[in-house]
Amino acid sequence: MATEPASNVLSIHFRYARSAAEFSAIRNPGINLVIWRRNQDPALASVVDGFNAAEDCDVEAVLDAQEPDVWMFLDGCPAGAARDMLAADIDFLVRRFGVVMGRRAVRAHLETVATDACRLFHVDAAGLRMLVTYSGFGTQWAGNGDVRRDQLTAQGRAFDAANRAIVPRQSDIRTARPWWVLLQKGESYPGNAGNGIVHRSPPVEGTGARRLRLCLDEVS
Repeated sequence: MATEPASNVLSIHFRYARSAAEFSAIRNPGINLVIWRRNQDPALASVVDGFNAAEDCDVEAVLDAQEPDVWMFLDGCPAGAARDMLAADIDFLVRRFGVVMGRRAVRAHLETVATDACRLFHVDAAGLRMLVTYSGFGTQWAGNGDVRRDQLTAQGRAFDAANRAIVPRQSDIRTARPWWVLLQKGESYPGNAGNGIVHRSPPVEGTGARRLRLCLDEVS
């Protein structure tokens, strides 16, 4: 059985960006993922890791991509070096995401994750989404040639069994590192139906691991 029936599902479907200026590659037909493999400053990373270990964060707001009020967005987070650093980075990424979308409204959600939320490999219904894991395990994804799209959804199976059916070889699962930026194309992006990037949250529940994740979505 063919695993890639849609004509727009290409084997070469992702790009590595050297800077945020290369996010525009996501607009190319067939491209469903752009990854900016940022190097993290060890000192700043240590501060954010400490923040992630000590604080529970769950803030969400619609921001203006040209003038994002990140301080109001982070009002519920304790003041300190970690919040200052996150504010600067979120401000930068919201502005860049707005440029790629060509829209001003961006929905931002910064949250602590200690469960297996979205643990099933899936594709997003959204058009464009940006994900950054600041601390902890990053988002996992698989290449177009390594997934069975006809097996997407649990279809009455346990999640572990469904995941093995969707991505048969464990070695094909790729994991983003902290601070990497993933710009993802979903099913509703014009011309991308059937080619949403297949991804999931890494399984951490019961391990004591915590993640601090930022999600940016376009607002219609």
